[in-house]
Amino acid sequence: MTARALTLTTMMLLGACSSPQARTTYRYAGNDGPTMVAVDIRPGPMPANESFSGSFASGQIGDVFLEQTGDLVVGQYSYNRASCRATGRIEGHAEGNLLRFTWTESQRACGRIAPLSGRGYMLFWIDSAGNGRTNGEWGMADRDSGGGPWSLFRDRVRRQPPAEEGATRDGPFSGDNATPSP
Repeated sequence: MTARALTLTTMMLLGACSSPQARTTYRYAGNDGPTMVAVDIRPGPMPANESFSGSFASGQIGDVFLEQTGDLVVGQYSYNRASCRATGRIEGHAEGNLLRFTWTESQRACGRIAPLSGRGYMLFWIDSAGNGRTNGEWGMADRDSGGGPWSLFRDRVRRQPPAEEGATRDGPFSGDNATPSP
């Protein structure tokens, strides 16, 4: 093998072993946005009798509705963007208090034809008042961080996501114990 072929092979092997994206450390350390309380949340077991299921409020995107079945978590959200409504979907898997997910968001009503998508993670925890909360990050495309922080505060009264026009209440948000949105 010539020196040039050996150098080229070595470069290809090194390129295959390295990733263009640094591995995400699933840890949220900093201030919880809504409360400005310093938190350091790491992956671990889910607190007893808890799950990611519920209706949540998010300072970043408004109402978020999640439903967990086993380790599968699906959800939806919507928020006002200027004079239009953006809608999104979350799908992921939970491992203890860590949820790694993909998200897809439609801003068609805002004039954006192609949907936006990315990845993210959330870490569930219970605050000193006994409220379910999550903190994490979202990213664009294949990145699960770098887009910004994302915090959720679970509502004490479970609400349903608003029904889309012509839609029926089937699927993960049709539970008997849920109350309709105001």
